[in-house]
Formats: sequence, structure tokens, C-alpha cells
Amino acid sequence: MMPIIACFFDFIGNNKIVSIVVGAAIVGAGGWFVKWIQNKRDSNRIYRHLSKSAANTGWDFRSTEAISSTTQIPTNRVAELCSRDKRIKRNEKEKESWRFA
Repeated sequence: MMPIIACFFDFIGNNKIVSIVVGAAIVGAGGWFVKWIQNKRDSNRIYRHLSKSAANTGWDFRSTEAISSTTQIPTNRVAELCSRDKRIKRNEKEKESWRFA
């Protein structure tokens, strides 16, 4: 196994174009991973806010602005994350309000 890895690193080290491509792939994957972590963190924050809010007030739906105000997440990001999260449902009567599923 080690000779294969050593051969791979020799190949990358001796070819500048391959080195650049591999480096770009690593940077791109790292950027994607960081974005994924941020989305997961903010989606969980929104979900927790919705579940606490429903338990404390009895109201199921919260507006995008109310969620944004409480969670300190920008309104456009709240709307994007809520629309992606399967645990969160949009109010069909008011397009900018959400509840946990």
C-alpha cells in the first residue's frame, strides 16, 4: 500500500498541472464542507427556534422576519434554509411563514 501512495505523491510532485488540479480540488472540497457545516448549524438553530416557539406560545407558524430577528440569521438565508429543510414546512396561505413538521 505504501509504494502506491509514494508513487502517487511522486506523480503529483513532478507534474505542476496535476498539482494545481489536486490543490484546487482540495480547496473546493474544503469550501463545500465549511458551507455544509454552516447550513446544518443554521438549519438546526431555526428548527430549535420553531419548536420552542410553538411550545411556549401555541402558535404553529412564524414569519421569516420573526425567525431572522430571533436567530440573527438574515431573512434571505432563513427562507432558503427553511425551504430546503424537510423538517420545516411552509404555510400555504402565507408564503413567508414556517413551522416545524
